[in-house]
Amino acid sequence: MKGDPRLGRAGGEDGFILPAVVAILLVVAAAGAAAVKALQTRSTTTAERATNLRLQGIADGTARFVALSLVGQYDKRMEGLGLPEDGTPITCPLPGGGAIALAVQDQAGLIDLNSSPRPFMADAFRILGVPDHEAATLAAEIVDARDENNEPEPNGAEAPQYRARGIPFGPRNAPFDTVDEIETLPSMTEAIAGRLRPFVTVHNPNGGIDASVTPGNVFAGNVLSHDLNRRTTPSPHQAYAITATAFGPRGARAGRNAILAINTPHTGTGLLSWRYATDLSPNGVLHPACQTLVTVLGMP
Repeated sequence: MKGDPRLGRAGGEDGFILPAVVAILLVVAAAGAAAVKALQTRSTTTAERATNLRLQGIADGTARFVALSLVGQYDKRMEGLGLPEDGTPITCPLPGGGAIALAVQDQAGLIDLNSSPRPFMADAFRILGVPDHEAATLAAEIVDARDENNEPEPNGAEAPQYRARGIPFGPRNAPFDTVDEIETLPSMTEAIAGRLRPFVTVHNPNGGIDASVTPGNVFAGNVLSHDLNRRTTPSPHQAYAITATAFGPRGARAGRNAILAINTPHTGTGLLSWRYATDLSPNGVLHPACQTLVTVLGMP
């Protein structure tokens, strides 16, 4: 018996419609999967952003609290946190995981690029491991970079010496604003800059050093030259670098570096700089101040 032609036609249409419906469903499913993936990505990004903001808040809060503590200790004669002031890092575990690393450096233990005499800098650089000739040359180039005249120091460099080395600019002939400017000196190398950077500053206008707060106590065990020994003096406790880095899960980190002035003649008391920095590692020693820091941060 022959079938109803209408059924044949209907069956043919069904055979066409079914694959079309399946194709549409596949497209919808793919669009849905893409939307879910985008939502998951946004959720992950939002979670990461929240983690970073939390870590930045911890680092910033730590730096501010330490600054207030130093002001209270050295300006108001209040009890301080007892933190090491020679740049030795400490690490405080945080409840629920992570840690905060902290370092405080009294700038009076560092060599000031703007106020230290040339022989003093040359002797100090030698103790820090810079060869004799390079130490003398760099000390002279620092003086030429900061003074206003165009007469080079012995072994120094003014504009003609810069040009002779193919350097398109000359010395700044003004005080250094930051430590990083030592990299512009004609005789400076990356290796020497890395060696000197922890030991130099632009925040020690008295120009001496306190060997007891010099990083690594490097000057304490050395036979100092007459000029270096003459400029060794107790710290006035007027300028500090504070570095705090907060660590979270999966390698997340955020940090802050601040320069604090305490009752100085020209700047008074306050933060001279406030910049993002994640220089520290979470491998410092535990310190009794950790409990106070964690409590102040609201994380008992």
